[in-house]
Amino acid sequence: MLTRLRAEMAWFSRTITPGEQRFVRWIGAASTVVVVGLTATGGYQFLTHEPDPDWFRYESGTGLNVPSKPSTGAAELHGLFGDVAFVIALFGGAWFAYRIIYRVPKFAAFACLVTLAANITGSVVRFNAVKTEGRSLEQADNGYLQIFTDDIEFVVNARQELESTTIRLLTLGHVASVPVLLIAGWFTLTRAREGRQRDLGATADPSSA
Repeated sequence: MLTRLRAEMAWFSRTITPGEQRFVRWIGAASTVVVVGLTATGGYQFLTHEPDPDWFRYESGTGLNVPSKPSTGAAELHGLFGDVAFVIALFGGAWFAYRIIYRVPKFAAFACLVTLAANITGSVVRFNAVKTEGRSLEQADNGYLQIFTDDIEFVVNARQELESTTIRLLTLGHVASVPVLLIAGWFTLTRAREGRQRDLGATADPSSA
């Protein structure tokens, strides 16, 4: 896989202008920083995020809304990386489509949708309180691992109460967003050469008009 990736990147370097090469390197560096940042801050949040003490008096079904937003600092940083990822997917994907393969690739739209979904699910699963069977709200463990235990009853975020299956699916979907984007990017990179060569060949051949 790494050999194939190096071969594709070498092909890009030979077929794009020096200015385009600089932009590709910039996008690649920014994307690497974002992926590392998302992974590091997301992993930290997954293992350490704590319920908000202001929600320890929450009662199921009451709709109690305490104006407090739990934060370890890593949550805001993780959200910032998510916003940057969306910007890179939107503008980087559009540039890649216009300058490299001369069409709007499915990956450009897919990447924007995945990063948007990741931002939304990240906000939804950021809990204020967790209730497990036989334990009070203040006895909840730290992190998201407790969500996947059999005794979870419900989770409360800043807007609503979520039942166990919903919070598990949303959390899994959020965690999967980064590897899904990486796999989609790899697939697009390996297919870009074929599309670019086909389009260039059609442009050079008058009979194809």
